[in-house]
Amino acid sequence: PILYNVALRVMPGEVVAIVGPSGAGKSTLVRTLVGAQRLDAGAIRFDNAEQRDWDPAQLAEQVGFMPQETTLFAGSIKDNISRFAHWSPGATEDVDAKAIDAARQAGVHDLILQLPDGYDTRLGPGGAGLSGGQSQRIALARAFYGDPAILVLDEPNAFLDAEGEAALMNAMKIARDRGAMVLIIAHRRSVLEMADHLLVLEAGRPKMYGPAQEVVARLSAPQGQEQAS
Repeated sequence: PILYNVALRVMPGEVVAIVGPSGAGKSTLVRTLVGAQRLDAGAIRFDNAEQRDWDPAQLAEQVGFMPQETTLFAGSIKDNISRFAHWSPGATEDVDAKAIDAARQAGVHDLILQLPDGYDTRLGPGGAGLSGGQSQRIALARAFYGDPAILVLDEPNAFLDAEGEAALMNAMKIARDRGAMVLIIAHRRSVLEMADHLLVLEAGRPKMYGPAQEVVARLSAPQGQEQAS
């Protein structure tokens, strides 16, 4: 098993940061939370109902996921942000408005307007046509599309400049203030300072979990600092 005895509860309006060394199981944990990877044992529950008992399409509308390796697809910027909603059965007429709202939350609206065709700018396979930082910000907007109740962000600031990171922090604050649950894998202090709770994973096991300030204080102790490094 990659993960052992990981147990946590996240409430609406809470930000939980997940940290740990490379190979600790952080990405595996968040992939299972969003259904991209199935559990062999244990359970994941949303509103006390097990993940497998939810209708996948209904649950997908409530989960915004930004994976560690940003993947965009051939299509327009709007298509990528809206998860190709225009092409889905039963598509509503508010896709454009929701895509713009998500881009504003992610702080990427002005950047998109500077592209040759704005939201209709076409991307090649793999999102070809954008820089790494631009792709990350589009992927962040995609995670915010539709104001999901649960946001799961895996290293969302890996390629962001100072402006992009400021937009990320503001987007997380907006999501938290509207009652979304936010789980984020990150190491930069600016992101960790925003967390309500901190989960430290090591070799697939929870080493520490609790209020962020308490966990940081324990990690800052001489022995904890050595282990954390």
